[in-house]
Amino acid sequence: MTRLWCATRTDSGGVARRVGAPTFRRRKGDSVALPGIWLVWLTLGLLVVVYASHEAFGFARSVDDEFFRQGLNDVLLWSAAAACFAGARRSTRSRTAWLLVSAGLASWAVGDTIWSIRFGGAAQGPLTSVSDVFWLAWYPLVLAALVLLVRDRVPAFELHRWIDGVVVMLVVATPWVALFLEPVAAHSGTSALADAVDFAYPLGDAIIVGATLGAFALMGWRPGRMWCTLALGLVALGVADAVYSVQALQHTYRGGLYDAAWAGGAVLIAYAAWMPHPGQVRLAKVTGWPAVALPLTAQAFAIALQIYGIFHSIPTIERALTIVVLLIAMLQIAITRPAVEPDGAATSP
Repeated sequence: MTRLWCATRTDSGGVARRVGAPTFRRRKGDSVALPGIWLVWLTLGLLVVVYASHEAFGFARSVDDEFFRQGLNDVLLWSAAAACFAGARRSTRSRTAWLLVSAGLASWAVGDTIWSIRFGGAAQGPLTSVSDVFWLAWYPLVLAALVLLVRDRVPAFELHRWIDGVVVMLVVATPWVALFLEPVAAHSGTSALADAVDFAYPLGDAIIVGATLGAFALMGWRPGRMWCTLALGLVALGVADAVYSVQALQHTYRGGLYDAAWAGGAVLIAYAAWMPHPGQVRLAKVTGWPAVALPLTAQAFAIALQIYGIFHSIPTIERALTIVVLLIAMLQIAITRPAVEPDGAATSP
């Protein structure tokens, strides 16, 4: 905000003095704070806490579970979608990205509402339904929004930072395969369509969570509060969705804390849309150990997993991912190696 004074007045000594109330001119990227908006976030936050307390500790157990898992859950999802849309409309920067996120939240809410109406009272719903169309629409919309947000935050292309991002994505994907993708594959076999839909959820969650954390590497691990809040919401949604996918295929779904994590993650994402834009990051040249800390850590992780595989069985795809991590980490170290100038002084590229 730039503050401007309305008028000036010259006193008896000939000195100009400012009078009147100050006005404010909004700079590009600023957004107008609405009075009382904190009441909306406080209300949504309290509802999420009540929902989580019910699932985790049995709070308000006398109330039917369907009230929380269908009624309250749908209200929170629609509220998050509406709040995110309002935040996108008031923003003068990254508006398109936040509109895409709000569209993704609305699509998810539509899928949940259809499921609540059609199968809310059923003991076990079908593995695939029309709701999957709306739930799966979440992934391309959010990925497109992440691309736009990263472009606005990181204006310059630096190869070694992009490689850092890829390494982080692969490191996240490796345990995700064992925890979520492998159990889904092991319980497949109902039909080709059902297998494809069931596999799409944990795969999409892995891509979004990995891409979000990989974006932190692109920003030199200085994402800002808005990005941290967005990442926390996306991780909560991704983990909750992946856990549900595995339990639904194993027919062991009984509800739990991750039900509330869906709604809590959506509210966090909507809250991020109202936070001040962090601006474009100014990345300093990285030299020494900080330049190779991430690839060395990734190599240590890959080697440790391969050693674990000597004594225990691990999926083939995990072995392949660790090999890719090792190769990319080697490339990263080669790119960030000190270069020798003509006068013999070593510098980093």
